[in-house]
Amino acid sequence: MTEKRKAGNWPQTKLSLCNIIPVGGDAKPEAIVVGVPVTGIRRIAISLMALAINFLPNTNKCYPSAIVLLLTFFCGAVLAQNNGTVQFECKKYPFVHADRNELVGAASLDSFFYKLYQQKTQHQSRINILQIGDSHIQADFLSEKVRNDIQSDFGNAGRGVVVPLRVAGTNEPFNYKITSNVVCTSKRCVFVNNPMPIGIGGVTIQSFSDSVSFRIKAFDSPNNNYAFNKVTLFYQKDSAFDFVIEDTLGNRLGALKSKTQEEFPYTSTAVLTHSTNDIILKAVKNDSSQNNATIYALNLEGPNSGVIYHAVGVNGAEAYQYARASYFAEETQAIHPDLFIISLGTNEAQHKPFDKELTLSRLDSLIKQLCAHNPNTPIILTTPPDSYYHKKYYNLSVGLVHTLMVDYAKQNGLAVWDLYSIAGGYKSCYQWKKYGLMRSDGIHFTRAGYEFQGNLLYEAIVKAYNKYVGSH
Repeated sequence: MTEKRKAGNWPQTKLSLCNIIPVGGDAKPEAIVVGVPVTGIRRIAISLMALAINFLPNTNKCYPSAIVLLLTFFCGAVLAQNNGTVQFECKKYPFVHADRNELVGAASLDSFFYKLYQQKTQHQSRINILQIGDSHIQADFLSEKVRNDIQSDFGNAGRGVVVPLRVAGTNEPFNYKITSNVVCTSKRCVFVNNPMPIGIGGVTIQSFSDSVSFRIKAFDSPNNNYAFNKVTLFYQKDSAFDFVIEDTLGNRLGALKSKTQEEFPYTSTAVLTHSTNDIILKAVKNDSSQNNATIYALNLEGPNSGVIYHAVGVNGAEAYQYARASYFAEETQAIHPDLFIISLGTNEAQHKPFDKELTLSRLDSLIKQLCAHNPNTPIILTTPPDSYYHKKYYNLSVGLVHTLMVDYAKQNGLAVWDLYSIAGGYKSCYQWKKYGLMRSDGIHFTRAGYEFQGNLLYEAIVKAYNKYVGSH
């Protein structure tokens, strides 16, 4: 499935420009038909043109200077507005309810859309989006598709948060690779009784070897270059080693000092001497109090304006496990998020019997924590897609989670993307499997299935964004 970007189907506005095309002594003025939405700056341009036209003598002579000036102003206005809108449409499967693919409660996202518009028209902004999820997000197929789509339209400011999942012994996204020269201990947030702290990545790795080093490599996508020149390390700074950053030839690019006071007590940031896709992070012990490397994640940023689409997912995760993670919600503020997208619920729906009140309180706890540290950041809740129970039974609980999330979003003024309904609702998992979009386990999707969902999500965001632009 591929996305389709095309020219907007704008309502046509007729403008009469007297005598642009002379066709005889008593010819009527010709009409130029311009397919442009008549809102905002376009209304001003149209009005000024009409006013100027009325001052032109009613003759068959052409006034090139005046017309060129008017057209220059008009076209400039049109282009300025056109740069604020985005045209995106993804292909659909017959079982999908395309008419439902929208963000409900999108008015709560105005601050986010305003920043997108500023970036689209002025190209000077940096916008951070964080999608939080479970195994649907850990593999990064869905989120990578949204990342690629939105950065293609609004600019690429970097790869964003990467987590040493491979070092922790779990699956890592295909678009970056983190390795270590030593074996590290680790914890995923799903193991809530393990005392190792959890930060923004949902997974932690730890080593007490002062010779530990990590290689971090970000792979480009077909449309985006993920070379980075700024590295932020999220880690436990108490008694931590310092780190030097080198290229693969051993040339020093920067350093991270655990005792340096920065904006946040759990981060250290280095601006590299030049952009690169591939670095070595080496521990350095500078005094006897330094005895560990406890790492939560890294944030890789590029030099340009645009969007950074961070995605954090942990296999098997539920809302309460993120809420109980020591520093997860607190550390999200360090990326200065402009939007949260919370994509949970699949694992909650696997509990039998399903406990609505417990599920609701756990979701509420996570959201309140995120809002406490990021009070002005809007949220999109995404409902989970339909799935099977034990590979073969239709699961009514997914529908219950869906209803719970939709009601919660409405009551709390959050936006919601209702993937459950869009994807077909109860028993739609049969269709997803039939079309090769769902894996045999009846819960996870194929790469094509995740990419289709990613395109649907971005299409819904674009619809709401364009509506915002058209109304402001």
